[in-house]
Amino acid sequence: MTMEQQVTEAIEEVFNIKVNPECIYDPSEDPGEWAPDAHAIIYHTNGMPSIERIREWGLVGDYLGKSPIWYYVEAINPEVSAVFSL
Repeated sequence: MTMEQQVTEAIEEVFNIKVNPECIYDPSEDPGEWAPDAHAIIYHTNGMPSIERIREWGLVGDYLGKSPIWYYVEAINPEVSAVFSL
């Protein structure tokens, strides 16, 4: 399963929504080139929940995994976020 698929699954589980596939990008294919070192890029458009829902986005990071690789979602701006790891 690709990271974009994992992120999509995590978002759908946490927010109980159907994710538009045009909202999640592999960083190498991101038209905005926002975060080339990220694991995935999330566009908060087409019904994607706002990054202001911090608690839920924290749960998305938890859903993606814990030790040895910890993932988190970080806002780049109000319309774009990225998944990084520690």
